[in-house]
Amino acid sequence: MLWIHNPNTSLELKREYPIKQNNFPVLKQIVHEILNAEKVAVFGDYDVDGISSAVIMKKALDKIGIKNYVRLPERKEGYGIKPFHIHELKAKGFNTVITVDNGITAFEAVEEAKKLGMKVIITDHHEPKKIVPPADIIFDPKLYNSYQDYSGAGVAFLVARELLRAKNLSVTDDLLQLAGLATVADIVPLDGNNWYIARKGLEYIRERPITGIQKIIETASINQKRIGGFELSWIIIPRLNAPGRMDSPLLAYNLLLNGEGVEAVNQINRERLETVEQFMERVSDKTDLFLTYIFPDCPKGVVGLIAGRAAEKYGKPALVGTVEENNTVVASCRAPGKFDLMDAFDFVSKYIDISYGGHKSACGVHFNFEDYEKLQKALNMYTIKNPVEFEPVILDGILTYKPTVQEIEHFDNYEPFGYKNPEPAFLVEGKVVEVMRTEKWQLIKLDNEISFFGERDYTVGQDVKVVLRPVVKGGYVNFKVLDEAPQIHYDIVDKIISSQKNKTTLSL
Repeated sequence: MLWIHNPNTSLELKREYPIKQNNFPVLKQIVHEILNAEKVAVFGDYDVDGISSAVIMKKALDKIGIKNYVRLPERKEGYGIKPFHIHELKAKGFNTVITVDNGITAFEAVEEAKKLGMKVIITDHHEPKKIVPPADIIFDPKLYNSYQDYSGAGVAFLVARELLRAKNLSVTDDLLQLAGLATVADIVPLDGNNWYIARKGLEYIRERPITGIQKIIETASINQKRIGGFELSWIIIPRLNAPGRMDSPLLAYNLLLNGEGVEAVNQINRERLETVEQFMERVSDKTDLFLTYIFPDCPKGVVGLIAGRAAEKYGKPALVGTVEENNTVVASCRAPGKFDLMDAFDFVSKYIDISYGGHKSACGVHFNFEDYEKLQKALNMYTIKNPVEFEPVILDGILTYKPTVQEIEHFDNYEPFGYKNPEPAFLVEGKVVEVMRTEKWQLIKLDNEISFFGERDYTVGQDVKVVLRPVVKGGYVNFKVLDEAPQIHYDIVDKIISSQKNKTTLSL
């Protein structure tokens, strides 16, 4: 990994979270439309972002007295609202539909709704095409010159807040918990507005979590007061994502909405873990610059997880797909670094018939299996011209001694850590004075009293340079290894993050 040197020798983190004030006049249009609707159908998605978005919208509609119905698709139905969903909602008597975390590319569904005389409000955060669907109202921050990196639930939260304000009601902390959870879950940048939403949500989760999250905390034996980005990303969120991948997203939806069904959610998560590990054994590196794997027997709910693991393991963009009965490949793609998947598939679409959508670093695609070889060639052609570039990470400083628990406790003020807000990283240089080995681990002790568990070969007397994160575990300071072979840029000093002297707050 490439790191930017930071001469800071204190343990104080110096990070900014600049707030960009929102300017979305479309919100008032949405409020007017909803308040004048007899009842509203909410159409979400099957991942944590889409489920949380739906719960946020339902809670807001309930609070302002608007009758509503939530429809979440299952994986087998595919991503996003479709014409048959429109007919289904029309048959239930709904003439107004609002999408959350989807819809910005739903041309066919919106056109069908217009034929039936229905009104469609799209709220989404995915990348729009050059032309957008003919919906009555569209709210996607990426269409505005304002803060653009909200999650789907972040967008839903902005709508919910305006609805509540229109009725002189206050925003309750359950909405912020859901928005914060989804902001971490959808791996959007944890900077500025997003970090503030995630931080407030985290604080409420620590203090008084909603029942569904509380039950996950209890069954997973998590220290509620110490929950951070790691616990959210690796313990809570995977459990909530599992039903949408392996069964029905309604299981996670009911858990977040009513606190029901935690055991079923935990069981499905265990099955998800086993399935992913089985298929990861069949994933290997290739000479291709863009990795592709087709597993006809793979549940399509886990292809994204496998693609993510492959991309992280090999440092290459990866596509993992399964084949449906009509010979259609349903695949997910993940990319490391600054690689742009949407641009890559714009290029691929010149050679094969393919549908795709999502983000630069994560997207879903559908194509005919007969075009698989053409797709592979096109992806590799693109990647040759547009190789993966990894953005350097700025070190938080240099660590020359073993700190105390009290010295590193302030790191918690910057949680949750995640995308664009990496966990604290310090350069440590020293001489090896002792190496303790067992069959399972290797403890390296340095002459500055810092010790860490390493995977490389070390010998006494060796000079080492590693990137570590100090953590508190069991009341003691330990060190998490972030990089045992760091590449350090020493000549980039103007990019070092300054202090938070200009930090502002976001009105929630």
